[in-house]
Amino acid sequence: MTEVMPQFIQVKLDRDKKETTKEVTEEVTKEVTKEVTKETTEKVTRDYLLNILNTTNLTLDGAMDLLGIPEADRPMYKDLLKKK
Repeated sequence: MTEVMPQFIQVKLDRDKKETTKEVTEEVTKEVTKEVTKETTEKVTRDYLLNILNTTNLTLDGAMDLLGIPEADRPMYKDLLKKK
């Protein structure tokens, strides 16, 4: 009986460790996906703005209006375009 109990405890510990690892992996994946999505959206939007500015007579604000960029996000995109 004494050998069954430690084995049972080890199995439970292994199961808990696996579940914890899975939870941590899911959380990290969620955060990384969120950040990559944000960065990709910003890059694509910057590229769209550059394309609009290079192919039309619109101002930067006009291009942002065309893309429906919220007023709160516009300073960030202006900074991104300066870095280009």
